[in-house]
Amino acid sequence: MNRRLRIEESAAFHREAIAEVVSVIAAQDGATWADACRPGKWSAAEIAQHLILSYEVPLRELGGGAGLALVLPWWKRAALRWTVLPRILAGRFPKGAPAPREVRPKGAPGSPAEAAQKLRAAADLFATQLSEAHAARPVRLTHAYFGRLTAPQILKLLAVHASHHRAQFPGEKEAARRLPGPSPAVHNRASPKTKGTRE
Repeated sequence: MNRRLRIEESAAFHREAIAEVVSVIAAQDGATWADACRPGKWSAAEIAQHLILSYEVPLRELGGGAGLALVLPWWKRAALRWTVLPRILAGRFPKGAPAPREVRPKGAPGSPAEAAQKLRAAADLFATQLSEAHAARPVRLTHAYFGRLTAPQILKLLAVHASHHRAQFPGEKEAARRLPGPSPAVHNRASPKTKGTRE
């Protein structure tokens, strides 16, 4: 029962965050959809694709396939779980975090409407299947920098991650004021050379 209550709290937070970012994506200007939001940054289309991949990869792992690859030794993952993860779960996503290789956009949806539909479908499917699996047994999925996370942790992290990226879309400079939970960080200062590798 306690496990179910925790997942329901994370799921509610996640639903709100995804509804907000899907609405923002759907309202994007198709004429500038593929243009970089700022020099050296992802375009709105690439941000949307990154968010979609952020659900498709753990969904694959939940189904028994490969998830995110671990990129740090155990002791660094343990340190980040104690220092960085609690801040993310409180709503503060770190600036400049490198995006794991598996979720870096290599293509993008052709239009804001297509991206909004794909993100909504991927997020809803993942949340539903994760909650169903969690009701039957304890579930842990892999994060590249934190290692194995519980279902409530994963859902909360993905919600904060979506809110973090919502603030990067054109017209959303002040979005952090309206996001669920504490204000997330704004996009990193990646140079053009590192475009497409950082959050």
